[in-house]
Amino acid sequence: MIAISATFLWAAAMGVDTALYKSLTFGVSAMYTGIAGALGALLSAYVSPDSFPVLLSIKFLVGSVVGGIASISGVFIGALFIEFTPNFADQISKAAPDAIFGMFLIALMYLMQRGAIGVCDFIGVQLRRAAVAKR
Repeated sequence: MIAISATFLWAAAMGVDTALYKSLTFGVSAMYTGIAGALGALLSAYVSPDSFPVLLSIKFLVGSVVGGIASISGVFIGALFIEFTPNFADQISKAAPDAIFGMFLIALMYLMQRGAIGVCDFIGVQLRRAAVAKR
């Protein structure tokens, strides 16, 4: 998040209207969301509030927390987490797979406070420091 705010600060310093581009970004995002919703309605031929349970929203939130929202690759890591972790949790415990999933989530949130991409960035910085120190 620090890099994103610094980018906006630099853009504002160069005279770019950041409010305009934030609004345009939101508008384009809303357009793609509307198109996806329309295509989903055409595919299922039925739309109701029950089609999108609260658990789906929670899973999206979990995916963004685990992967990190600062990069596209973090989103893919979060998607892999919410797709495959329930299967592993079900193999570990048939009685309470949601509890195992929650334990995985809490452990990852504790260990990776900036998401999986934050950990990858940290490892990359450490490797670069080691390479510079060798020289």
